[in-house]
Amino acid sequence: MSERGPTLRYEVHERPPLFIAAGLGLQNALFVISGAIFLPILMRSLDIVTVEQAAFLVSATLLTAGLSTAVQAIRIGRVGSGYMLFMGTSGAFFAATMDAIELAGIGFVAALALIAAPTEWLIAHFFRVLRNIFTPTVGGVVVMSVAVLVIPIALDQWQGSFVEGKQGSSEFLLIGAVAALVMVAMIVWAPPRYRLWSPILGLAAGSLTALATGDWHFTQTSEAAIVGFPIGEWEAPTFPGSAEAFAVLGAFVIATLAGTFETVGDAIAVQKVSQRNFRRIDYESVRGSLNADAVGNALAGIMCTTPNTTYSSPTGMIPIIGVGSRWVALYGAGLMVVMAFFPVLTGFVLDLPLAAIGAVTFVTMLVLFVMGLQLAVSGGINGRTTLIIGVAFWGGFAAQNGLFFMDKIPQALEPIAGNSISASSVLAVVLTALFRLTPRQRFRWRGRADASDLPGLLQFTQQSAQSMRLPLRAANQLELCLEEVFTYLSEQGDPERTMRIEVSPDDSVIDVMVTDRSEARDVEMPNIPHDLLQADSDELSDLGLVILNQMASRVNHTKISDWHYISFEISKSSELAPPPATVDL
Repeated sequence: MSERGPTLRYEVHERPPLFIAAGLGLQNALFVISGAIFLPILMRSLDIVTVEQAAFLVSATLLTAGLSTAVQAIRIGRVGSGYMLFMGTSGAFFAATMDAIELAGIGFVAALALIAAPTEWLIAHFFRVLRNIFTPTVGGVVVMSVAVLVIPIALDQWQGSFVEGKQGSSEFLLIGAVAALVMVAMIVWAPPRYRLWSPILGLAAGSLTALATGDWHFTQTSEAAIVGFPIGEWEAPTFPGSAEAFAVLGAFVIATLAGTFETVGDAIAVQKVSQRNFRRIDYESVRGSLNADAVGNALAGIMCTTPNTTYSSPTGMIPIIGVGSRWVALYGAGLMVVMAFFPVLTGFVLDLPLAAIGAVTFVTMLVLFVMGLQLAVSGGINGRTTLIIGVAFWGGFAAQNGLFFMDKIPQALEPIAGNSISASSVLAVVLTALFRLTPRQRFRWRGRADASDLPGLLQFTQQSAQSMRLPLRAANQLELCLEEVFTYLSEQGDPERTMRIEVSPDDSVIDVMVTDRSEARDVEMPNIPHDLLQADSDELSDLGLVILNQMASRVNHTKISDWHYISFEISKSSELAPPPATVDL
C-alpha cells in the first residue's frame, strides 16, 4: 500500500531523464496552450479581429507564454520563482482586451500591457510590507477559486456546450467518461513510474474514443500553415487620450491585480508540492514569481498581445504525476516557443476533442481544489481564518455565477464581480487587512541586538505578562522563549542593529513576532544532538533553539529582502508544545 501513496519522484531542482522531462513538458503545455490561445479564437469568432490578426495573436501569445514560463523556471537573480510555473493568458483580461481592441486596435492592448507591468513589480518590491496580507490562507482561497472558475468550463467542454448540435450528446458523455476513468485508474492503480502519464493517457484514450465516434475532426490542422509567424500584424503601442481609454486602463489594472493574487497563490502552492521535505514558504521565490510575471507582461506589451499570469492546472498535476522539477517547465516553454512558429501544431491542439480535454481538466481541478483547501488551513483554524475562507470562497462562487445583486454592481467593477478568482482574492485580502488593522492589544519592544539590552527585554516581557494576566508558567515560557531568540540573534550580526519584538494576546494563545536583519539560520531547524555528551559546538549553540521549538508552537521563520520574521505562539493554558524530536541527554 505504501507504494500506492503519493510520492515525489523528482523535486524542484532534480533533473529527470530527457524523455520524462520533455514528455511531461509536452503534457502540461497541451493543457496550458488550449487556454492561452482561447481569447484570440474567441475574438475571431465574434469578428472583433481579422483572420490575420487572430493568427498573429495566437503566435505572439504562445511565444510570450513560452518565454515567461522559462523566466519563471530559471530564476535569474530576483526574477523568477525557480519552480514549475506555466504562464499563459489570464481569463481576467478577456473583457478588457476585447474592449481595448474594439476601441483602438491591438496597439492599445500593447500599451495597456506595458502600463500594467509595473503593478506586479511594485507589489513584489514592497512584499515585505504586505507579508501579513498575502498569507497562505489568502493563497489557498485563490487556488480554490481557480477550481471554481475552471470546473464549470471543463464540464461544459465535456458535455459539448461549445460544439453546435452536440450539447448533452451520448457521444460526448462517453468520450469524457473514458478520458476521466483512464486518468483516475492510472492515478489509483498504476505504479509511480507509469502514473506520470495519467493526464496525457486519459486525453489520448478520450481522443481515440472521439475518433471512433466520428467526433475528432482535423479542421484547424488541415487549414493551418506548416511554418509561419505573421509579424506583419504587429502594431506599435498606442494610447488614445479618451475617457473610454482610461476606463479600459482601470479595468486592465484591476485584472492585473487579480492575476497578481493568482500568481501569489500558485507560487505558494507549488512550493508545498514540489519538495519532499517542505518546511516553510520561501517568500523570496514568491517575490521572484511576481517579478517574472511583470517581465511576462512587459514581453506581452512588446509582442503586442494580452498579459500573462500563472496557470494552476500544472501545479494540480504535481501530486498526481509525482514530478515537480522545473526542467519540465523549461521543456514545456521550449515547446510553446516552437509552436509559435508552427501554426500546424497549434491547429492540432485546437482540434483535440473538447470532451476529453474537459474531463481530464475536471479531474485535475478536483485535486487542485483539495490542494488549495490544505494550503488555506495550513496556518491553523480560528475565528478569523474561518471567516476569511468562508466569505472569500463563497463570495467568489456567487460572483462567478451571478448569484448576488449583480445588477447593482458598477460596470467598472465587472472585472472583479464577474470572476471567482478576482472576487475571492479581493475579499480575502480585504478581510485579512481589516483583521490586521483591527485595534488589538499589542506590546512592542525595540532595542539593540546587544547582550547589554537583554535585561531591558526581560523587564518588558514581565510587564507584558502582567498586563495580559498570564498564568505564571505561561509567563515563564514567554520570557524563556524570547530570551533564547534574542540570545541567538544577538550573536549573528552587528550588535548595534535594531531588533523589534511584538507580543499580543489572541484567543487562547500569545502571538509573538520578532523582526531582525542579520544572517541568522532557520530557527525552525536547530541542530539537535542525539547525545549531549558527544555534541559538537554547533549542536550545543542550538540548544536554545531546541528549547524554543519545544516550548512554543507554530514556530515560523520567514526571510524577505534580508529581513527575518520569527513568529511563534505561547499557549495561555501553559501546555508545552510537542517536542520537534527526541533528544537523548
